[in-house]
Amino acid sequence: MRYSMGNNPITCPCCRHDSFQKDYRQLNSRGATFFGIDWANRNAIILVCEQCSYISWFLNEPDEHRR
Repeated sequence: MRYSMGNNPITCPCCRHDSFQKDYRQLNSRGATFFGIDWANRNAIILVCEQCSYISWFLNEPDEHRR
C-alpha cells in the first residue's frame, strides 16, 4: 500500500521504496507504567517498508493510496 501525509507521498528514507505495511504500536510512558495504566498511553502508526523493512513512525494517520 502507498501512503502520503498531506499532499506529500511517503517513501522509505533508506531505499526510496514507496510501498508499506501499516501497523500500530503503543507509546509507553514511565508514569503510566508505574501506575499500571499502560492502556492509557497513545498509539503510534508504523509503516514497514516492503523492500528493506525499515520502520517509520507517525503520530497522525497517513492517507492510503491504492496502486
